[in-house]
Parts: sequence; structure tokens; C-alpha cells
Amino acid sequence: MNTGTTAVTAALTAALLLTACGGPPDTAATSASRSPGPAGGFKIGEEARNGGTVVEINKVHEVDGILMDGGTKSAGAEAKYVALEAVVLNGTKSGMDLTCSAPVLSSLIDDQGRRYGVIDGLDKIPGNPECDERLQPGSKDQMVFAYRVPKSAKITAWEFSESGQEPSTVDLGGTPGAT
Repeated sequence: MNTGTTAVTAALTAALLLTACGGPPDTAATSASRSPGPAGGFKIGEEARNGGTVVEINKVHEVDGILMDGGTKSAGAEAKYVALEAVVLNGTKSGMDLTCSAPVLSSLIDDQGRRYGVIDGLDKIPGNPECDERLQPGSKDQMVFAYRVPKSAKITAWEFSESGQEPSTVDLGGTPGAT
């Protein structure tokens, strides 16, 4: 992991919470269960595997703006960002760039089955790996995946895969903050 990861994670969490929507708190509950979620998927807090890539989503936030190098980027009046705090383990046989290449393809999915792609500039989110920084085999690092979606979207799942693999799904239990 990067040096100072704990401090960076604390700062990132604070930054995400400072820009959070005024609604109810997020659903960052961690599941103690190790069994896959619905439809062969996984749950928040579980290690989800796809090929040699292992991702554990620890928290999900809805925010009006996201902290990036140079300031906070607003989602706009009709949109919001959904940010997933995760730990990624590289179980492959070569290094992977988590922010600027596409070794891990991902989509955020809403209750209507619409798929949203990750925003550009993941390397500009404080605490994320730099562009072209290789996560070496057997190593893990913290990562924030961020998506810009319509304000009305009710997010239910996150899907990820290595190139050429069938995707693995993490059940997010509905929009953060919803009951």
C-alpha cells in the first residue's frame, strides 16, 4: 500500500462526507457474511473475485461534488456522484494500472438495469494511485471508484471484470441512504 494510506483514507473519507448530499447517512454497513449475494454476486464488505482481481467495497457514498486535485468537481444540478471506497488486490501475474488503463472494467448499475461508466480522472482523486502506477502482483491498494449518475438513479449493484472475463457483481443494496 502507499505510504500514509491510513491518513489519506481518513482525509478522503472526510472530503467525501463534506461534499455529501444533505440526505440520510450512507449505507456503509459491512456484511459479516461470506456467502455470495443475490444472483451469484457479492455483498459490501466481502472480497469479490474476478479472474486474478479481488475487490472489497467497504463504503458507498452519494455526493454532490467530489474532491479532486485542484478542488471539488461538482456533479451539477441534475446529477450526483456515487463513490465506492475499495481495496483492490492484484492476484494476477503482472502489474496493473488501476486509474488510467482498463485492466479492471467496471459499471455502476441502477434499479432499471442502466450501466454507468467510471468518471475520467480517477488518478486525480486524493489517495488513489497515480496514472501508470502499477499495482504489482500480490499487492493491494486502496481505491475510490467514482461515477456520475442522474440524481434520480437508485443504484443497486457494481459490476467489474478483467478484460475478457464474465463480470462479477457486488450487491450495493439500493441507493446509499435508502431503506
